[in-house]
This record gives sequence, C-alpha cells and structure tokens, in this order.
Amino acid sequence: MYRTKFFFLALLAGLTLFLLTPIAHTSAQENVLIPVEPQQNFEDGIDTEGTAVATCPASTPQALLAGDSWAQFMWDDGSHNDIFDKFGHADKEMISRSLDSDPGPGYEGPEYAISGSEALHWANTGSYPWIANMAADLAANPTINTVVLSIDGNDVLAGKPEGGWYKDMDLDVPGSEDALFDRIETDTFTIINAIHAVRPDIEVIISSYDYPNFNVGFWCFVYACPKREALSRDPVNDLITDIELNAMMVNVEQRRIGWTNNDSRLFFDNSIGLMHYYYGDGVNAPGELPYPGTTPPDYLPFPGGNPDRPTLRENFRLYSGFIDADPIHLDYDGYQYKISNQTMTYFFPKFRGTPTQTFFSQGGSNDGWSDGTSFGTDSVYVGYVGGSSRAGIISIDTSALPDNAIVTNASLYVMRDSGSGTSPFQSGALGTPSLDIATGSFGAPSVEAADDTAAADAADAGCFNGTARQDDYAVRMDLTTEGLTAVNPTGLTQFRLRFPNSPSSGNPAVWFNDGDSALRSGDERLVWQIKKFVERMPDGRLVEVERAVLAIEHQGLAEYMGSPRPFLDVTYCTPPQKINQVTIDQANNDVLLTWDSVVDAQFYDVWQSNDDPYLMPGLDCAGDGMCTAVVTTNYTDSDIFGTAPYAVYYTVVPRNDCGGVATGAATSPVGVFSFAIEAGS
Repeated sequence: MYRTKFFFLALLAGLTLFLLTPIAHTSAQENVLIPVEPQQNFEDGIDTEGTAVATCPASTPQALLAGDSWAQFMWDDGSHNDIFDKFGHADKEMISRSLDSDPGPGYEGPEYAISGSEALHWANTGSYPWIANMAADLAANPTINTVVLSIDGNDVLAGKPEGGWYKDMDLDVPGSEDALFDRIETDTFTIINAIHAVRPDIEVIISSYDYPNFNVGFWCFVYACPKREALSRDPVNDLITDIELNAMMVNVEQRRIGWTNNDSRLFFDNSIGLMHYYYGDGVNAPGELPYPGTTPPDYLPFPGGNPDRPTLRENFRLYSGFIDADPIHLDYDGYQYKISNQTMTYFFPKFRGTPTQTFFSQGGSNDGWSDGTSFGTDSVYVGYVGGSSRAGIISIDTSALPDNAIVTNASLYVMRDSGSGTSPFQSGALGTPSLDIATGSFGAPSVEAADDTAAADAADAGCFNGTARQDDYAVRMDLTTEGLTAVNPTGLTQFRLRFPNSPSSGNPAVWFNDGDSALRSGDERLVWQIKKFVERMPDGRLVEVERAVLAIEHQGLAEYMGSPRPFLDVTYCTPPQKINQVTIDQANNDVLLTWDSVVDAQFYDVWQSNDDPYLMPGLDCAGDGMCTAVVTTNYTDSDIFGTAPYAVYYTVVPRNDCGGVATGAATSPVGVFSFAIEAGS
C-alpha cells in the first residue's frame, strides 16, 4: 500500500549496513517444531502446487482482484484461490495480474494489482492503464461477477508532502480533509463505474485495511519514521501517535462503509481489528477482543479489535523475507485470515446459493468406513491404508423432504480432520474419486464390511471439488441428475466415497469428520505459528530470530456452518396442488375466468379449445397458440364470440419454475356455448 519507490531508496541504505554486519542465529523459543505454512505460487489463476482431481465441469473465473499492494500481495500469496479450495469451491477462480512497484505514468503493461498505486492514478486514464487493463480482463471473462477492489490507502498515506492526509490538516486549510476524501471518493467511483460499464450487474467489494504498526525499531529509517512525519502537521512538536494513526484508518473505513450502503451492488469487507481478534494486541489474548462486525449497514462492532493499540509487529510482512520494516502489509498468515473473513461473509454464501434445506450426517454407527473385509465408525476414512482401499460411508436422514419434492440441486460437503501422505484428492495418485448413493442404505443402516461393494441406486453420481490438502479443508460433491433422483424423501440416504486405484507407494488417505464431530473450542482453537525475521541486538549484531506466536486457528467451512459434520445442501420445489374451482362468466364478447390461488404455484397455464369439451392440456404452454401463461388468478379471453354458434372450453393448470405440476392438477374443463343442448347429442 505504501509507495514502493520511496521504500526502495531508503532500503538501499539499510541493506548497506545489513551486508556489512554478520548475522547470528538464535531462537526466541526453543524446541518448537512447527512447520511454516508454505507460500503458494499462482500464475494466471492456476495453483501450480496441484489442483483437485474431479469429474466436475472445468473451473471458471468468478472474481477479479484489483487495486494497490494489498491486492498485489493477496494475489501473489494465492490467498483467495487457496481459501476457495478450503471452503470446498476450488472450481471458482479469482484472477488478477500484479506488479510489485508502480512504474509511473506512461507504462503499457497489462497489470491491475499495482503496489503503490493510488485511486488518483487509476482515474488518470490518459497516463495509467490500470482501468483499461482491468476492464479488458472483465470483458474477456464473462463468468466474473465480483471484483475485489483494494484502493485508497496510498491516497491517504501520501501524507502532507504529496497531497495526502495528515493530522490536523484543516488547521492549514479549513475543509481540506473533507475535500481530500471527496476527491478520493470521486476517483474510486471512476474505477467502480468503469467496472459497471463492462457489466452493470458486477458486484464490487471494497476491501478494508487493518491497524498499522509503525514501531519497527532499528528499521524505522527505512519507511516508518519518515512516513509518520509525513502524516503529522508538526512532526517536531506533535508527531502523530499510534492511537491517532488507528483513528485515521477507522475514519477512512467509516467513510467507505457509507459508499457501499448507497448501492446494492457494493459490499464492504470489514477487516479493521481482525488481527487483534486472532492474535491479541499484546495485552489481550487471542479471541478476547471483538471480531470486526460483518453485517451492514453499521458493521457492529465497529471498529473491531482495540483501536488504542497497533496490530502486533509479528503480523506484518518482512521485506525481502527478513527485514522487519513494513508497518502496513500483513504477512501470509494475516492475509489468509482476511480472505477467510471475506469468504465467510461474501464468497461462500454467493457460491453456495440458497439451499431449501440442509441435512447433517447422523454419526454413531451410521458414519464410518469399509474396505470389504473390515469396517470402522471412528471417522469417514477415504483412501489407501495398510494394503487396503477404504471407502467412506455417510448416512443422512432426508425424510424431512416433502414426499413430492422435486430435487433440483444437491451438494454434499465433507471436512478433513486429518490425513496420511499427500491428499489423493490433490495428487490424483488413487485415480478419480467417485460418489455412490443408496436410497435407504447399502445394507443395514449401520456401517458394515459389505458396504464397500454393495450395489448403489446411483453410481458415480457426484462431481468432486476440493483438494483436502490440509486439515479443515472441505471437499464438495455436486450430485448428478441420477444422484438427485436417489435422494430419499422418506428416510435415510447413504453416500459412499471411494477411489478406484492403489498407490505406487505410501498410504495416501484422508480422514473426514463424521456426524459425531464438533468444532474445536477454547484452547483447542489455539495454534503456534512460527515467525522469522532479522533483529539488531543492543551490541549491534543482526540476529535472525525465530519466534513462535499464539493464534486462533480458522476452521474454515466448519466455522461458517457451526459444525464440521458432513452436510447435504438440497434445493427443491414442490408441485402446486390442484385448483379447487374455476368460475367462468361472459361479459359481452369476453370470457372471464377466475380461480383461487394455489400454494407453490408461480404461474397458471390457461388452455383453450373451441370444440373439445374433454379438453386435455399439453405438457408445455410455451409456443402453443391455444395456451396462455398468467401469474394472476384470473384471465380474460377477449372478443371471441361471433354471430355463428360457438363453444369455447378452458382448463387451468398451476405450475412453478422448476417444472413441477401435481398429478391430476388440471381443472375439469369449463366452457360457454350459444346453441341449444339436445338429448343424445
């Protein structure tokens, strides 16, 4: 978010001192063997560490990440695509193009996640290509329906020397603070309007920042100290404090919340105080300070965390991997938390849709695994262990579905508890996974050895999304058309997850949580994270420090659902019932039909015949000249009578969007006629 050119020039002096000083190696905590989360490498939206093996349709770009260095680092870290995978939606892609330094006006490259860029630059389309580059990728990817926009931070941090914000700026020019923010708003909406010029329905997330920490010790000369001075009106006598820096950030985000509340296509990603919640603030422990509010319009509690203290130094990115000089940008773990928050509040609900009903697995003896000769109910075990291939069994009571439900979509989610070797869902070492479904159970409801090979009512009936590469990562299985028909509206539905092949070596397997699993709570949520950086000791030595810090572990999809148990999202509709009675009247040359409304009916097909008193409706009203679909409970057939004898008959069929229609739902025909009725005719 800061200006990289300035940072680089100041860094040269620091590097000179660094290279002339030998580095000692020590550790702030002994015997802590905790692996550091590997940083992922993404290029053009593709995870080069491996993607899920699945039979699903190809993944598609769903979102675009644009803006300043926060966008650049989130993209370079692969945070969005990794967290989408963690929530079971690896088939949804974030795309971006990043550049680690603003090259200045006249640049012609294709990027649009630019370190150091300001909204002011973006709006200057004659000198900067960022809007055009972003719009080009939006136009080239019509499946993108969301833009995450991280912008405005550099406009503020430009400080007094470069036309940005500074403490008490109104004392110099009354109204200058509001004027600055009005300009920033105008420039930001130039970007947003350009997005909507590509497609008006694209939703835009205004991505917030978090509390800074300018207390970088020895490395202060590199960036933090000059920047603190630039944000002060009188740096000699009235240097801006940490509390005042936080208040500035809160003010910025409060204004941006107001922007998003005025347009239903705009959303706010509230991260103010997020690091305080997960790590504490140095006084309060992890989990003790308020989680930033996620509900508009006020996002209460706002701000989150403790606005009187900066984010802990351990949460910031190390320049070049070892220099602790950055007061602004979160490290890899910090951005993982930020994007998890963004996914919880926006992306997962959007990806998931609105299921009609959700069912959790039963647990007990009805969830477990089988390998054909033995079985267990300790977890849902999928993969290869000790010379045998194990299939996971999940039992879900779906009897709460209406008996006449028409299931249009269903997705089964499972969440990893632990594993052995590289996840076969990521590596493909065991082939393509399959999902079999029993309408009822494969044998007895309780898991048994024979479940491994028992016949299924729908075989290979799901497409898989997710790598399950680490604990708490979810795998989603979307049911095929055959799978949907196997969902049992009157009792138990059982699912069998398995791989077809044996590995060349090792025991690649995943243990998924079963219906007896619960969220970790209390101290069970805490994990140690290793942070490494270089510090200068009082004697002048530069020392590589390895420090273990305590944090709350994000449990992914389980945290959103309030449980790590397997669950089945079902979307269904029920066919409307028959209309009790249709009333027919004649008014001059018009026929008037009226009827009572019917529950679950979204529209009504009015069928007409001029000669058939035993009128039978067709299957589809669309395109039939003798049928009219209406959404009201009345219909007028105008000017149908002539001078010759006539007879007109009608029947009405209630329907809904999913094609549902009750058996015998068509009404008995009603009609009008102008001739006499004779016996036997």
